[in-house]
Amino acid sequence: MAGGGEVKLLGFCESPYVVRVQIALNIKSVSHQFLEENLPEKSQLLIQSNPVHKKVPVLIHGGNPICESLIIVQYIDEVWPSGPAILPSDPYDRATCRFWAAYIDDKWFASLRAIPAAENEEARDAAVEKVAEGLALLEGEFRRRCGGDNNGKAFFGGDSIGYLDIALGCFLGWIKIIEKLDGVVFVDGSRTPGLAGWAERFCSDPAVRDVMPETDKLVEFAKVLFPRKEKIPGDQGRCLNVMWPRANPNEGGQVKLLGVWPSPFVMRARIALNIKSVSHEFVQENLREKSQLLIQSNPVHKKVPVLIHDGKAICESLVIVQYIDEVWSSSGPAILPSEPYDRATARFWVTYIETKLNDSMRGIGTAEGEEARKAAAVQVKEVLAVLEDAFAKCSKGKGFFGGDSIGYLDIALGCFLGWIRVSEKLNGVVLVDGSTTPGLAGWAERFCSDPAVRDVMPETEKLAEFAKMIFPRYKNAPPKPQ
Repeated sequence: MAGGGEVKLLGFCESPYVVRVQIALNIKSVSHQFLEENLPEKSQLLIQSNPVHKKVPVLIHGGNPICESLIIVQYIDEVWPSGPAILPSDPYDRATCRFWAAYIDDKWFASLRAIPAAENEEARDAAVEKVAEGLALLEGEFRRRCGGDNNGKAFFGGDSIGYLDIALGCFLGWIKIIEKLDGVVFVDGSRTPGLAGWAERFCSDPAVRDVMPETDKLVEFAKVLFPRKEKIPGDQGRCLNVMWPRANPNEGGQVKLLGVWPSPFVMRARIALNIKSVSHEFVQENLREKSQLLIQSNPVHKKVPVLIHDGKAICESLVIVQYIDEVWSSSGPAILPSEPYDRATARFWVTYIETKLNDSMRGIGTAEGEEARKAAAVQVKEVLAVLEDAFAKCSKGKGFFGGDSIGYLDIALGCFLGWIRVSEKLNGVVLVDGSTTPGLAGWAERFCSDPAVRDVMPETEKLAEFAKMIFPRYKNAPPKPQ
C-alpha cells in the first residue's frame, strides 16, 4: 500500500495528541480528511477503529486504523518518506528522541495535568515544581542538541521540526493556558531561553500555525475540563543543567548492559542482544547502592536497564530494543516488522502492555486483602484475554507475535512470563493456561524455550524468593494451591 489510499484522521482540535498527528501530516504534505469527534458521544467509526481504548487520535490509511499519537507520527514518517524526515537517520539520535518523548508523556505531562486537577495549593505547588524541573531538563537537552545559542539550529530536530519537537510542541498551547490560569511562568527568556526561542519558531512554522489551538478557545475548554475556584500563583521553578547521558567516551565499541537479573525490563534488552548475537558485558547493579556509572549514565531516572555502546548510554528498555535492532540490522532476524503498518500495530500493543499489564501485575503483589488480590487477578486475566485475541491476529497462525521468530511484541510481553509464574505460584491463581488462553499458553512455552531467552529467564523458585523480599505480604505466606 505504501503511501497510497485514502487518509482520515479522527480527533478533536483541543487534543495535543491529535495536534501531533496533524503536524506530522502537514510536514509530509499528506492530503487527508479530518473528522471531528464528539467525545461524549463517540462515533461508531472511532469505537470500531480503536476498540481497545476508544480514544483519539486514530489515523485511518487505506482502511487500516493506526492508534496512539507517537506511533502514528512514526508511521507517517515511514510511509511518506518524501518531505523532511521526522525521526533522525542515526540510531543513537533516534534512541535519544524516543527516550525524551517517553519522558514527556510519562512523567512531564502528568505533572502539567496535575496543576489544574490539584485539590489544594500545596498539591499545585508541588506539581508546578515538577513541571519547572522537567522543562529545565528539556532546556538542557535542547542546548545539547543545538550546541548553545549561536550555531543556527532552530529545533530539537536540527534545521526543521522533528520527532521530539512534535512530542513537546503539541503541549505549548496547554502550557500557555496554565500559565494564564495559575499565574506561573514556565517558558521565558530568563529561565529557559533556548525553549523560549524554540517555542516561538515552532508555533510560527507553517506545519503548526493552523493546527495549534487558539489560547482563548483552549482556556474555555480547560475551564470545563478542570473546574477551578481561584487562580493560584505558583513557584516558577529553577533551571537545571542536565543533558542526555553519556558514558565514558574512552570505551570505544564495547557494549555493556547495566541491570539486575530479576528485572523484566532488563530481560528485554538481554533477549534483544542475544537475538542479534551481540557480544556484551552484563554489569549487575546493586539498586540499594547504585553505581556511579548508572547515575551518570541515566541521570534523569537513575534506573536500569542502561545500554552503553561506543561510549554512549541508551536508556529505557523499549528504546534499547529498537536501538539494538537498528544498529545491528544485519545480524540475526529483524526484531521490528519491516512493514510500517505491522510496526505500528506492534508498537500499539506494546504500549497496551506497558500501561495495562504491568500495573495490573504489580497490583497483585501489592494488594492488601483477599478481595483486592482477587480484583487485581481479574484485571490481569482481562488484559491477557485481550492479548490472546491480539496474538491470533498478529501471529497469523505462526509461532510468535512476530511470525516465525521472536519479535518486538514477543519481547515486550515475554519478559513478564517469569513474574506471571511467580504470581500464579504465590497467589494460587492460574493466569495463562490451555483452556482460557490457549494461544498464549503455547506461545509462552515456545518463547521460554528459545535459545535467546532460555538462559536469561529467571528460575521461578529464585524469582519467588526475590518477590518475597520486595512484597512483604508474601514473606510468611505459604504458596496457595492452584
